[in-house]
Amino acid sequence: MLVNNENGTLELKDFGTQLYKEMLLDQLKQTDFYKERYHNMWDVKTGYFWYYFKEVEIEGYELSLSLCFLEDQLHSIHMNTWENTDAKDWNEWTEEKEMQVFYRNNKFLTLVLGMPPTRKKKTPYPTCTFIFPWGSIWSVYDPRSASSFMGISYEEKKSN
Repeated sequence: MLVNNENGTLELKDFGTQLYKEMLLDQLKQTDFYKERYHNMWDVKTGYFWYYFKEVEIEGYELSLSLCFLEDQLHSIHMNTWENTDAKDWNEWTEEKEMQVFYRNNKFLTLVLGMPPTRKKKTPYPTCTFIFPWGSIWSVYDPRSASSFMGISYEEKKSN
């Protein structure tokens, strides 16, 4: 299983790597996944840092991962499936093609989670959400950015 439904840990078996809420950046940098697939980093200048990785194959899907760190702790994960038929630039892009990516992402999540979505919405944007006690896993088509993507969001700790 790619995602542990009990705690939201993302397991990358081919790299012997587990990604989890508040994982330290130094811990990530020790993993085979980081050493073999790291691509680049973006400092958002707000305390958030995005780390981008080259595609990995999971369950027959090409999957790209982007990890968002707040300071030095893993905050959230964005993912996307990819196929050769996807638009490579604006000349090839159509909303219909992008919706196919959205549907493929939903199919991927249903497969790796072993369950149907908890909630589906068509407005304001097509969304597919799987809700867990620790957070949620979601897929969205966002017409504003003309893109489809999915992610793992962890619940914030409640302070007393």
